[in-house]
Amino acid sequence: MEWGADTVSRELPIDAALCSALLLRLRRDAPERHLSWTLGDRGAAEVDVHFHPTGGQSGAYGPAWSTTARLWDAPRLALTTAVVEMRVCADDRCEVSLRLADPVPASWQGRTDELAALARAAVDELAEELLWHASRPDFSRTQR
Repeated sequence: MEWGADTVSRELPIDAALCSALLLRLRRDAPERHLSWTLGDRGAAEVDVHFHPTGGQSGAYGPAWSTTARLWDAPRLALTTAVVEMRVCADDRCEVSLRLADPVPASWQGRTDELAALARAAVDELAEELLWHASRPDFSRTQR
């Protein structure tokens, strides 16, 4: 996992040919329009499950999709928004990234380490959710 000035990303061992179907399955499996996680003392995250193509901006290898996210601190007083992207990087690899809104709200100013830890935790949760869906025995058989 990598953290840039305002972005955290994680590579996933997911077949590029299955990414679109994987995001559709994630959306269909979600009980609401978003997935949300309480991330302990880091805060909470909510990711909209309606990913959409990025309109011509593709990954290094293939297509890309994006959606929105919201991050709250632990007491749920400070909120910031973010963009989540999933890009195909190779035949068997994708990348999920979360880019914070610009500018970061005043309520998060001076707490960049805390916000970075929250962003990492949110990407990890989403990545694990995607990996779980991709690993289901019925998924790869029905999508090819």
